[in-house]
Amino acid sequence: MRPASPLASGEERHVGLDELFFSTTDRRGIIKTGNSVFMRISRYHAEELIGAPHSVVRHPAMPAGAFRLMWDRLLSGRPMAAYVDNLAKDGASYRVFATVTPLGEDFLSVRMAPAGPLASAATALYAGVRAFEGNLARTQQLSGPEVAAAGAQQIERELARLGFEDYDDFMLAALPTEVAARGSVLARAFTRTHTTGPLGDILATTTRVNERLDHLVERLGGYRGLIEQLGPATDTVYQQASSLQRSVEAALQASAEVAATTPVLLNVARVMRQPMGSAVEALRALSLELTALRHEVADLGFRIALARLHTEMVRAFTVEVIDGQAPPSSLAEVPRLCQAVHAGVLAMGQAIEDVNHSLTTVSLQIRDAGALMRDFRNFLGQWRILTVRHRQAAAVADHLGPIDLQLDSMADHLDFLESLAVHCHGSVAPFDRLALDPDLNRITALLGYSPV
Repeated sequence: MRPASPLASGEERHVGLDELFFSTTDRRGIIKTGNSVFMRISRYHAEELIGAPHSVVRHPAMPAGAFRLMWDRLLSGRPMAAYVDNLAKDGASYRVFATVTPLGEDFLSVRMAPAGPLASAATALYAGVRAFEGNLARTQQLSGPEVAAAGAQQIERELARLGFEDYDDFMLAALPTEVAARGSVLARAFTRTHTTGPLGDILATTTRVNERLDHLVERLGGYRGLIEQLGPATDTVYQQASSLQRSVEAALQASAEVAATTPVLLNVARVMRQPMGSAVEALRALSLELTALRHEVADLGFRIALARLHTEMVRAFTVEVIDGQAPPSSLAEVPRLCQAVHAGVLAMGQAIEDVNHSLTTVSLQIRDAGALMRDFRNFLGQWRILTVRHRQAAAVADHLGPIDLQLDSMADHLDFLESLAVHCHGSVAPFDRLALDPDLNRITALLGYSPV
């Protein structure tokens, strides 16, 4: 039977940075399992939570739109992360950053205390959206699902004002910052150096898994650093090329004005115009590809952070048993966490393939733009010679100065962009999706389960 909904007391319960909540639900949100942290903080006994909908701990201040966004993503097979206000049985509120991962027919959730820089923004945003939803319900008499849909749209509008493209963009940024905000807190909290036997072996194995994930974090940092340079460099060269293109169009018009006596000048100006226009298009396409690359790298960061969190949850379960805070039977959840890590690694592999493809495309696009600009310079040189040979230099003199200045200004920026293309090409590297399987299989085997 579902527990009665408590009234909010106004008290806020502290959640430690080293406390990780765990639960699983079915696809309707009915709780199937939960760990000791979940029971202790929520003040519910296991028999009260198991079989109850997870909404039993939903805080009335939470906007319905947040849960609409959550379910839309989960039911499409994608993991979800969100800041959530919860309500304990005694009326105290507690705030978590929740991750929920589809796993077979169930959902696996690991939650932690918010510690990242986006937590306060989420608090303010939720308050505004909750008021928005309440106003809709009162004035327009909308149904619950209609209010939730409108609330979800309002959340994304508010996130756009904060600089995020949509909720996915916000979520992909939030999880890595929350995991990183803990620094070495979890590592210290879940270390038991004198533990031997199967439990000590599990801790040692998860340490190896984390070390492998840390190598991916370093690789991720390289991608991000490259993007941070590529974005401004591309924008600068694109703006300069666009300005130069306008000057070339003016030079073309000047050539047309003397075409009656010097048609060859107009012909060369028309040929000169083509690589310039193609270079601008190549740089525009490069900007779009960089947007895709930025999203792919963000998705990779999310997947790595989620795998790291699931691995830390394995350590948390193990340490609870070592310390006598939970029975050995609680380790039955560990194989499912290993399955989640395995699924996450497969998703990382696809993300890295996407990143590698985009890096190759970006490298080629930069090289194409550089080659087109060199073609333009060659035709510009011919056009210059013709203006002198046919004594038309005076007629086009006003256009030569701006073109020369823009070319000179653009040269160094284009050289820098082409040097980044070399780095893009050098950053393409394979990823072994099976590298973590031996360690994950060892953990499950130590517990007497079949490997993932």
